[in-house]
Amino acid sequence: MSLFDTLLVQPIFNILVFIYGSIPGHDFGVSLILFTIIVRTAMWPLVKKQLNQTKVMQKIQPELKKIKQSSGGDKQKEAKLMMELYRERGVNPFGSIGLLIVQLPVFIALFAVVRLITEHPDNIAKFTYPLISGLSQLKMVVSNPGIFHDSLFGLIDLTRQAVGPHGVYWPLLIIAIGAAGLQYIQSKQLLPKVEEGRKLRDVLREQSSGKQMDQSEVSALMSNRMSMLFPVLTLAIAAYLSGALVLYLFVTSAVAVLQQSLVLRKDTEELEERSESAEARVKQAKEAEIVVSESAPTKKKNKARK
Repeated sequence: MSLFDTLLVQPIFNILVFIYGSIPGHDFGVSLILFTIIVRTAMWPLVKKQLNQTKVMQKIQPELKKIKQSSGGDKQKEAKLMMELYRERGVNPFGSIGLLIVQLPVFIALFAVVRLITEHPDNIAKFTYPLISGLSQLKMVVSNPGIFHDSLFGLIDLTRQAVGPHGVYWPLLIIAIGAAGLQYIQSKQLLPKVEEGRKLRDVLREQSSGKQMDQSEVSALMSNRMSMLFPVLTLAIAAYLSGALVLYLFVTSAVAVLQQSLVLRKDTEELEERSESAEARVKQAKEAEIVVSESAPTKKKNKARK
């Protein structure tokens, strides 16, 4: 067994098998859904940090634009000022890579786990930890691998592909389309705003005519373009993946959309509270001015009497 198998494949295998052996009905699809939720929940601190970094990067775009203008084409000066701004705002430009570094090995390991379980259920005896193998349901599977339920709700076969040798398997294709749609929503939640009607080709045409290109605008336009491309690629790849992996992609995207919604909603509430607080301070200041202006004539009258 390789180091990768020992550190990732076997632990993930045992978590899935443990969930399968513990839940009522012993449904592999439900086990996979619960596993995915557990993984995304464990990643919550990293997800939250990445989202906060993304939002800060969006907020400082006007300042980055000013730095670019003030640098006058001096790339060294521009890079220095940008790094100073990043340090001041606590931004790590490469912070979003961390989540990808964590998710990619998990997905690769899960791919191996799904193959081990669905193609060779007899591997349950080989890969299961002794502590977990004592579960009554797992003992039954070990003695008779054919009773392993490799489906979702006992209806959708997770060993098949959406598009395979036997044609289109519509239940999985619908899940694959759902995964692509959720990924699009996930991307749109964090996309930077761009000027309405502005297109990437317009910016590139302006650059070719000699106009200085705004890199932040180009990045925003590219991000919007990629938000359409990635879901299409996801659908194209998911159509030929094992059904269990397609289900994993669907649930991962669904939980990600929920997590991002929670963080973004919290920020919106904080902004509203700050706005209300600011309005209250302005109102108090105006009331104070009125009180002062009303008391001023009274003081003048008192002085005149004296």
